Amino acid sequence: MQRMKRTVVRAAWLLSALACPSLVLAQQDVPVPMDDARIAQAILDAEATGRAIYLHDQAAAVASAAVMELKAFRQDGKQGRLGGWITEQRDEGIVVTFLSSDAVPRARYRVTVSSEGRVMGDVEALTEPAALTPHELGAARARNTAANAEFAPCSRNYNTVVLPGPREGGGWIAYLLPGTTKHGVIPIGGSYRLDMDATGLERLKQRSFTKTCIALESPSEDKARETVAVMITHLLDPAPTEVHVFWSLWSRTPMFVVTSEGNWLIEEGKITLKERRKEERS
Repeated sequence: MQRMKRTVVRAAWLLSALACPSLVLAQQDVPVPMDDARIAQAILDAEATGRAIYLHDQAAAVASAAVMELKAFRQDGKQGRLGGWITEQRDEGIVVTFLSSDAVPRARYRVTVSSEGRVMGDVEALTEPAALTPHELGAARARNTAANAEFAPCSRNYNTVVLPGPREGGGWIAYLLPGTTKHGVIPIGGSYRLDMDATGLERLKQRSFTKTCIALESPSEDKARETVAVMITHLLDPAPTEVHVFWSLWSRTPMFVVTSEGNWLIEEGKITLKERRKEERS
């Protein structure tokens, strides 16, 4: 994606909000302030995690398209023998494992996807379902825990991305991401994060990244010269989060994020502070 030379944003009211930040900040409570060091670390974490979410979500989509080419896979699906999928980052790429629907899931198909979104090698159709490794079993349990969590949906369909947690001793993080079939729509509203223990069975905490089912309009090809970014107000955190990075990468569209700390730009997975609030701390 080329660097932006100019930016025209469709949401005109947000332009007014930039000129008068108090109008935006009055909509809901301002989050607890963070010092510069914590904000810098939060940005690094958001960039790394947001890109990981994107790569794992991309791998699942590419792998799903690949296995659907197999008659045996389609038959397994029709007969209820499949129970979702998990992803795992390995040296050769992201391995997507399609699971059996057994009470204790097993591996039935495996596809390796590169970071560029290409299938590497052949789709592996296992003659006999294979037992999962401890890591795979934890991921499968975490995915099931997330899928059965209570939350306010913003879409009929949700995609789930499960990543290893950052804490020592294991743990899992699952992201519930609303799906859409509408072209040019970024369904950021209704995105959730769930933190789980090492077993993947116990939910430790859960958060939403929005308070409404907001959806952003991504620039279409015929209007790409006029609209080269989208914008959103986010007041639940002082800086953009991993979900903002993910949706920017997913839509291949730069995103302006207005927070209590200032105005940020996310472009190609990188977060940059463009303007600090005038009431900046001394």
